[in-house]
Amino acid sequence: MECRLNHKYEQQIPARNVNTVRDGSNGTPPELVSALPSAPVPTPAPVPSPAPAPAATSARTSGTTAASSPPPSTPEDNEILRESEIPSARNTRFKQSICCIFKEYFSDYANLVDSLHIVPRLIIQKRSFRANSTYGLTLTIRNNGLYPRLLEFSTDSPNDTVISYSQPDINRYIETDKTLDIKINIRSSTSKNINRRRLVFIHSFHPNITFEVPIIVLNELTEPSFSEHITIPPTVVKDKSYYEMIIYNPTKELVNIKYRISYKGLKLNYLNKNVLLAEDYVKLLLEFEPQKLQEYKGFFNIKFAVAPPKLVIFDFVPKSMSVYLSRGHFAFGRSKFGEETQRSFMICNESAHMVNMKSEFYNERNSEEDDVNADVHSKSSKYSNKMFDDAISMHSVLMFDFDNENDDKSQSLQYNEEAALHFQLQGPEALEPLSSYEVTLTYKPLYDDSTVFPESMDPPYFQRTKIFLCFTDTNECIESHYVVAEGEIAGIEVEVFPKVIDFRKIYLGEEHCAFIKILNVDDVIAKVKFKDCLEPETCGLRITPSDGFALEPCERGVFHLSFFIIVPSRFTITLRFKVENGLFYRVQLKGTGQHVQLRTFPQLVEFGTIPFAVPQKRFMLLMNPLAVPITLQVQATEDGEEQPLVFNIRDPNKILPITVRDPIKELQRAHEDLLEDIDIHDNIEITTMGNDLQSEKSYTVNESIYSSEFEEDVMEPVPMMASNLLKNLKKQKVFDKSETDKRVLQEALQGLLETNYFSIFTKHNNFIFMDWNGIPSDPNEVYCDNEIIYLRPNTGRSITILIIPNRVGYFNRSLTVRICPAMSASNTESSEEDQHKTLIKSEYLCSKLWFEYNCCTPEIDWYNIVNLTERTIYAGEEYNFNMLFTNLSPVGGFIHYDVIPNEMGFRDGTWKFYIGSKSQVMAKCHVAFRVLGKNKLSGLLKIVGDPHPYPFHLFGNVLPTEIRITPNVVHRRIQVYEQNKVHFYIDNHSPTNTKLTMALKDIRFQYLTVRGGMLAPTGQSMYTTLISMFPDPDLYQNTLYIDLQFDHVMEIQISFLVEGVPFYFEPDLRKGFDAGLLFTDLKEDFQSNIYKHKFRVKVLNRGLQNYRVAISRLKTYSPAMKPSACANQPLTARFEMHPKLLELSPDSEEFIEILISGYEEGEFFSDFLWNITDVLHPQRKNVIKVTAKATFVECDLGWDRKQLVFNYHPSHPLKERSHIEIAELINHNTLPVQNVILEALGPFRIKERFEDTFEKQISVSLARFERREIFAILNKATLKQLYCRQVEGRISVFATGKMQKPLLLRLSVLVPEVHILQPELILFDRGQPFNDCVEIVNNGCSTANYKWKRIEVSENFIGDDDPEDLVGEVLSQILRTLEYNFSCDDEPNLTRRYQQCVCQCQRETEHGTLILDIIDEIIHDIDLEHRRFVIHMDEFEASFDDSVEHDSSSYVRHTIDEILGQLKIESSQQLSSPSSDYCFSDRFIYFHEKSGLLHKQQHQGCLLHLPHIRRAHELKSLFQLDVVGGRSQYLSVTLVNLPQKVKFQKDNIYLNIKPWYESFCTTFRVTNVTKYPLHLLLMPMRSDNRETLLIDGYAKIMDQDREMDLEPLGSDKIKVCGILGFNENFTRTFGLLINNSANSYFRLRGQGVLPILNMTTLLPKVEQSNADIIEEYTYMRKIYNYDIFKSITEIDADWRNPFDEEAEQEQSISMDFSELSESDEDMSTARQRYHDFQLFRMVQTYVLVNNNQELPNAVVLNQMLVTERYLHRLRNNPELYDTHQKVYQKHINLHRPSQGFKPSNVKHFTVQPLPCEQLAYVVDLGPLTLDTIRRFELRLQFFGPGKLIACARTAVKIPGLYVDLQVDNHPDKKFTYWAEKCNAPEFFEKGYRNMWERLVDADRSPRVKHAHSFDFDAMVKHQRIITDKDRRLIEEYYNSLNHSVYPDHKHHFTLAKILTAHHSNFSGVEMKLVGLFKPESKYYERDQRVVDYIYVDLHMGPTLPILLRGVISA
Repeated sequence: MECRLNHKYEQQIPARNVNTVRDGSNGTPPELVSALPSAPVPTPAPVPSPAPAPAATSARTSGTTAASSPPPSTPEDNEILRESEIPSARNTRFKQSICCIFKEYFSDYANLVDSLHIVPRLIIQKRSFRANSTYGLTLTIRNNGLYPRLLEFSTDSPNDTVISYSQPDINRYIETDKTLDIKINIRSSTSKNINRRRLVFIHSFHPNITFEVPIIVLNELTEPSFSEHITIPPTVVKDKSYYEMIIYNPTKELVNIKYRISYKGLKLNYLNKNVLLAEDYVKLLLEFEPQKLQEYKGFFNIKFAVAPPKLVIFDFVPKSMSVYLSRGHFAFGRSKFGEETQRSFMICNESAHMVNMKSEFYNERNSEEDDVNADVHSKSSKYSNKMFDDAISMHSVLMFDFDNENDDKSQSLQYNEEAALHFQLQGPEALEPLSSYEVTLTYKPLYDDSTVFPESMDPPYFQRTKIFLCFTDTNECIESHYVVAEGEIAGIEVEVFPKVIDFRKIYLGEEHCAFIKILNVDDVIAKVKFKDCLEPETCGLRITPSDGFALEPCERGVFHLSFFIIVPSRFTITLRFKVENGLFYRVQLKGTGQHVQLRTFPQLVEFGTIPFAVPQKRFMLLMNPLAVPITLQVQATEDGEEQPLVFNIRDPNKILPITVRDPIKELQRAHEDLLEDIDIHDNIEITTMGNDLQSEKSYTVNESIYSSEFEEDVMEPVPMMASNLLKNLKKQKVFDKSETDKRVLQEALQGLLETNYFSIFTKHNNFIFMDWNGIPSDPNEVYCDNEIIYLRPNTGRSITILIIPNRVGYFNRSLTVRICPAMSASNTESSEEDQHKTLIKSEYLCSKLWFEYNCCTPEIDWYNIVNLTERTIYAGEEYNFNMLFTNLSPVGGFIHYDVIPNEMGFRDGTWKFYIGSKSQVMAKCHVAFRVLGKNKLSGLLKIVGDPHPYPFHLFGNVLPTEIRITPNVVHRRIQVYEQNKVHFYIDNHSPTNTKLTMALKDIRFQYLTVRGGMLAPTGQSMYTTLISMFPDPDLYQNTLYIDLQFDHVMEIQISFLVEGVPFYFEPDLRKGFDAGLLFTDLKEDFQSNIYKHKFRVKVLNRGLQNYRVAISRLKTYSPAMKPSACANQPLTARFEMHPKLLELSPDSEEFIEILISGYEEGEFFSDFLWNITDVLHPQRKNVIKVTAKATFVECDLGWDRKQLVFNYHPSHPLKERSHIEIAELINHNTLPVQNVILEALGPFRIKERFEDTFEKQISVSLARFERREIFAILNKATLKQLYCRQVEGRISVFATGKMQKPLLLRLSVLVPEVHILQPELILFDRGQPFNDCVEIVNNGCSTANYKWKRIEVSENFIGDDDPEDLVGEVLSQILRTLEYNFSCDDEPNLTRRYQQCVCQCQRETEHGTLILDIIDEIIHDIDLEHRRFVIHMDEFEASFDDSVEHDSSSYVRHTIDEILGQLKIESSQQLSSPSSDYCFSDRFIYFHEKSGLLHKQQHQGCLLHLPHIRRAHELKSLFQLDVVGGRSQYLSVTLVNLPQKVKFQKDNIYLNIKPWYESFCTTFRVTNVTKYPLHLLLMPMRSDNRETLLIDGYAKIMDQDREMDLEPLGSDKIKVCGILGFNENFTRTFGLLINNSANSYFRLRGQGVLPILNMTTLLPKVEQSNADIIEEYTYMRKIYNYDIFKSITEIDADWRNPFDEEAEQEQSISMDFSELSESDEDMSTARQRYHDFQLFRMVQTYVLVNNNQELPNAVVLNQMLVTERYLHRLRNNPELYDTHQKVYQKHINLHRPSQGFKPSNVKHFTVQPLPCEQLAYVVDLGPLTLDTIRRFELRLQFFGPGKLIACARTAVKIPGLYVDLQVDNHPDKKFTYWAEKCNAPEFFEKGYRNMWERLVDADRSPRVKHAHSFDFDAMVKHQRIITDKDRRLIEEYYNSLNHSVYPDHKHHFTLAKILTAHHSNFSGVEMKLVGLFKPESKYYERDQRVVDYIYVDLHMGPTLPILLRGVISA
């Protein structure tokens, strides 16, 4: 392998699960590892060619940590090791020596360890870490040694700990007396194991040593902290390696430490420190020297004080080769090109054999790989800037100021590929064993023309490179190092002259020249060129030569500068010249810019006196006086403010009476010759134009450049220009012509000239072609040439100024000229953007062109009166005359007739004139008078420009004319729309020509053929005809007017009487209406007035009036039915016209419908009357009679048969045939039947023709007597819902709205119907193949022949995705290692090859251990170090001895299982065809029986095989259940292997300590953690005994929660209720059956206790009988054998000492706790004696630990004894259990939510104790004096938990005894009290008898047993009628009847009560019982004994009896 492929890789410390902190180019990349397998020892057999070369870490296995034994001690082991030795280590013997002075210096302990100062050495975190919080710390390392040290950093927690430091490439080596700050950031995203011990490793080399810096969290840390597993840094064989370990004591006591080691080769150095101080640490240095090239594993023990020894496991992997560099970074100073500087460093070969060395410098390929590694490194870091920002605000304990992680990019070093030219490395090619060499690094900057530094860089140029050193040996092991070298290069220097150029004063745009000299003063070639100008917006410049100079040393170059300024102000401009690989040099230009000047000839244009509104044209010459070309544009300013030349307009719709074209016709004629010679639309030919003279003061091209202000006027039409140009080019198709290039340019230029853009240059060509008609409406006065003009230096051009004045007066005005000088466009150094920047701003370049004029109107002489009275004038005759106008002024002007009489006109049509100066104009006029007699006509004449017009007048005398006309009157009578003609004859009786016109007064329905004429004076005649036609009936009158003109009109009267109605019908109803032959209707439709026969008739109103029509039916009759006078005809037919009312507008049409209906056959008639009324004239009416006729017949359709029969038996789809039958439909009518609807009812389809498709409903038409075939087919698609039934259908026939005879259809269907009860199964893997049942049922009516078919199988990986190519890569490496004679070797498909090989391996393993050998070879050869298949050591046992159980094969088997279990190998069906070998049949889901028969209404379970699948995989199979003749069903089976299906909120729910009766209801959440729907079935693991539910407690799941469905990732709640009972260890386990394939469990735990009252006052107890004592002893023995008692007790180990003698007896007789529960009958005598002693001894040795810390131990024992005694009685006495149930039920009823939780009054609350009593206490009052009060007080302690509700009672009323219950210092418990009042009884007469005396009375008379000797009527046994006295007596005796469960308690006397309203349970409350006893002589006798019990009842608890004793004394 070439060295350049490995230059970037360096040595690594092979530590397990250690993340080495390096930059991207230092760590060993995955591609090298994949290329180099890690087998440590080459086998004797040759390695195949595809196998790569071995790596340096030869003793490492592929990602595993297989344990190896210590150095061998047996010959067999020696033999094995000899085979694994490499040749160099086996054949070479050498003596250990020191290679260099560095290693010799650091071999000393003080130099090795103490010279590296690490602060802090130990990191302590007092509080716990929090998830998603960032903690940071800076670790400072100082080198106090004499030599630099190479350091690397790593951690054992790379997932949440990041180590970083500044610029790792440079700071790898810490120089002497230098420090390095390491930043440690900790951030964990999960709380799991967040407070574990973390380690930061600091690795130092040569010699190799690892310093660990622990990060310890003190939370719950009670033992010394140390590393349980360490990795010693690797070294070569027989070279020492060190590891410094930190042991920390978190306790506040000192601890003794002892070390024990038996492993050969390992030494511990602890500096004789055997004591670990409190909260302090010690250092332990491990020294290991390997002797052979193999992997080492071992351990040593650390013992802290008296604790058991702790095991520390270490591992070590030696290296076959190692090389060390003394320096890693060289910083050279600044040097010029050619200068040389040298540095050196040492290279040490630590190996025992020769090593070859190669070097390579940094290049771009390495840079790309480094960037990739850097990206991978950055992506692997999960810490973002936001995380650190959030962490800073949390004020963590370990938080310090640290830089943002974004600084890593800024700190990353940038390397230059070209820097390799300036560095040279000189060193040996081979390194001898255990030797050191000095390598020289030379820095000499070389000048290269091909390598140029960027212009953005300024010298000195910083150069940095990385030199890679690749070391190899004969075993092809590779190790790589690198050295960073950097230096500076000084730039090339030149001198510039001059540095400042002063131009003084220059004009804007004026060009100036200068010279700039450059001198090379350096020793290398200097390339100089002009760079840029820093102020390009203020000037324009050009520098030549543009390519600059390449100057040899001491050579000079001169730049030529051409410059002009564009800003009129002082300027300072800086020019920059760039020296290649050198500095920028600046030259300043100074001066002052002045405005541009423009010369004009003449300077003032004088127009003189000019007429109004007459165009005046003058010329002006413009000269360019500058030395540079300019562009300019002239435009009028302050123009357009005048009034437009709008002359007198009489009608705005007509043209103006005068236009300006009249006086300029001669101007147009003067230029006609010019127009004939020039045509602006001629084609433009392209000619070769020579360039102008090129110099520094001229332009190279003749182009016009305009400023930005010109864009608004000029550049806006450019887009339209481009669009028109493209359109014209497309139309011309120029690319199809010859000489394409030339024609394209010609057409483009022609198109440009035709656009609006270029029309500016030609439209005002001397103002000849202006639109002069638009001038009068234009307010502008001044017009000039506004095109862009380009002037070269000292050249000029004339422009035209046109003025059309709008105002009268003298004016002095100006034109604005904008000037723009420009620089050459051929400057290659300037871009287009720079050229635009050199344009001069327009405000600096504006000038004025002045002109003046005087506008005047002419003075005209004329006569304004025309007298024609002397002439003979007839009306209408035309007479001519003239009017003369004389201009007396020197200016011309316009005149026109402003107001002209209607009778006046102009012979030549001219009424507007232009009169020149001193000239005349004559107007030729004519007039025709129209008024008889004397006439006067007036008008107005106007001079344009004068404000007022001038009037004129015409005078004349006019004579009239005469005619005759016949007839004189007209009268006619006609019908509507009847044409009539009347002729009129006219004669002329006047001696002159007579003109006449005729007109009708009303011309709506009449007109004349001739409407006028002229009759000669000789008696000429004429005639005209009046034609009339009227649309509506009416009396029409009209008048004929004959106008003889001149106010002479004749009139003739005309009248017409018009009759009739203008109605027309289609068809014509006036002749009647015959509907013909019709089918009868349904009688129901007839009665419901439903008409099926409708006929439309169009009614047209051709008149011009609105008419209203009312239609009425007269009668309906049938000729066949003769009318009878005695009976009416039945109405069987009906005729209607709709609508009944019509209103027709003029010239409109409407439709009416004739509706006919009849349900009997026959011929019928009906008469209708139409009443028509004129809407405008209602008195005008007309009547029309209409008769309608119709003949009705019945429709008759039939079939050729009665029914069609279909028999359907489903079969195989290939055997199915269509069932088609044919029937004929017959029409028996003489009429055709249209729209016959045939509808198939049932699973049938029909069609009419054979080629048609079958439909459910069709429509046919039948001709008269036609027979039509109808095809019927069985529709099998609908049979899916029709199973096992007789189906009847029919073909219904509907014609004419009536049902005809149907055709019956019959079908018999027998079809099986199979259903899958659960079509979607989601099952979970059970770790092994299993079977499941799929239930199917046949609900059909025939036997089903079914078959299962698998149609789809898919296996998906549902865990964390592996890399895309990981599976193929690992599988390929596994298969490449299978080098044995199998038939699968030639299989190209890897998946199939893997299948075949595994199948063959299974058969081979039956006869040998071949598979184990293959696995060993695979694991040792494959390298999985950088993949996720890493086997952690904590999964194995802790004992790492040399036994067979922990050899390498055990790790091999475990590793291969992990690999194959986690590989994401796709299903073989996707990669290749399934294997034919049977060994893979168990990998799929299949049915054991694929097909079968299922009888009708039968259930059957199909056995489904489910294989075992890999973890985090999903196997899906889709099955199709095909049923012959039935529908197919689909079954989806999903088999999933997931470690967790559901997650409980809590797996173990602790219910706390509760009283036995209090019910609990706990709710917790169960969550579906999968993406599959789950069906959960909840059930208890054991059923509770219903007879002991209240004793042992119970827990049940609510019925609604027993079965639930969870959506994917959904959750639900489970509610469990019950009571804990008297169970101190209440445990209930519930199971969840998940999808009938997986289980999950959760558990409820709690403690049910019996609340009691304990007597704290020291009182004696009532003596117990022997039976009670024995019974209590038995209960104690059971208590001490309880598991719950074992859990709350602890043994006192120190008690054993006093009983040494008894200990000897234990040797002869031994027993355990289980034997203590044996009965006495089963024991021997010796066993019984020993049993008693052992029980006594056990009771003495055990100490009760109460679950409630505030209770004494004796109370707990008493509580347990009372509970056990009560449980024993409940189990043996069914009646007592019934009473117990009644008490509990009473409590439940009392505390129901409907009744409230607490009673409102303590007096009426009944305390219900359990039928259980504690041992009684005795209160001896001693002698009691009569009539004296004795007070006694008892203290009782309430022990729960529970609620203190109690009462004190006696069996009878004891006279004089009063008791009160009190609780102090507990106001929060809300206690309420009640006690019997201390009043003397009123009716109590009997004396007191104690309890023994009452027993005697009861024996003597059993009746008094129930009366307690105080019953007032002893004979009736409470069967009494209660009177008021009796009630008072009962209240005194019993305080009213008690509502107790116990019958004997109902008559007990209650002394006091206490009740709490506290909402929660409590315990430990002290209650006082205060008693007052006053014996009175009325009830007591002397020496009488008082013996009675005071019962203190605890609600739902036991009763505490207190025996009250006393003797009555005097």
